[in-house]
Amino acid sequence: MLKRAVKLGPDAVRQFKALSAAERSRLAAAMHAALGEDDATAANKTRFRLRRPSGQSEFEFRDGDLRVFYRVEANRVLVDAIGRNRGNQLFIGGRRVTL
Repeated sequence: MLKRAVKLGPDAVRQFKALSAAERSRLAAAMHAALGEDDATAANKTRFRLRRPSGQSEFEFRDGDLRVFYRVEANRVLVDAIGRNRGNQLFIGGRRVTL
């Protein structure tokens, strides 16, 4: 098993704090299990490489309607953004985003 530290970037910290307490708890546990304890680069139904990586993020992790965009560097997982999927639209920091 590959263990990595999961670190939130400044934008991700702000977006994480904007979630409800229940969502923060659920997402923190899911990120620790899927990104910290498991191989964060291995694709599965909830975790995969972005087809068009952005300037920062290479991967997306899904937990319910929440989306976590991250990259892997050595033994760390760096979370760049946390968003919410509503229908077929993605909102990050309250703004609609197109990837």
